[in-house]
Amino acid sequence: MSAITIRRMAENDLEKVTDIEKEVFSDPWSLNAFKTDLNNDMALPLVAEFENTIVGYTNLYIVAGEVQIGNFAVAPGYRKRGVAKLLMDEILKTAAENKCASVFLEVRESNTPAQSLYKSYGFQQIGQRKDYYSSPRESAIVMVKEI
Repeated sequence: MSAITIRRMAENDLEKVTDIEKEVFSDPWSLNAFKTDLNNDMALPLVAEFENTIVGYTNLYIVAGEVQIGNFAVAPGYRKRGVAKLLMDEILKTAAENKCASVFLEVRESNTPAQSLYKSYGFQQIGQRKDYYSSPRESAIVMVKEI
């Protein structure tokens, strides 16, 4: 696979990002939620691009020396091609550049592939948020990686 690039999300990416969001998540973020993050000084929305196509994205929030991963997705047709690893590498690089002490995220209890990715990067489960997700209702596992 030729080069995948990671860059800041732009307004003209939002249609493709929300298409992936609807395909991947049962309770997707709205286009407006992504658009709001484009103008939020604490947010860093990123996309993974391959041959002028958005193949993945993440929304980060950098607050008080911590990074919170608000959203993280790879288009189904591009999974197992290293896109998630490139995004995670960029997240950890961003955390280090911003002198953040830790990176937090929530993941569905049933999403074992995502949990495996996070664990491979040294994330550890620190808690659970009961009934955090809807459609279907499910608990979230809270994970953290100290930088």
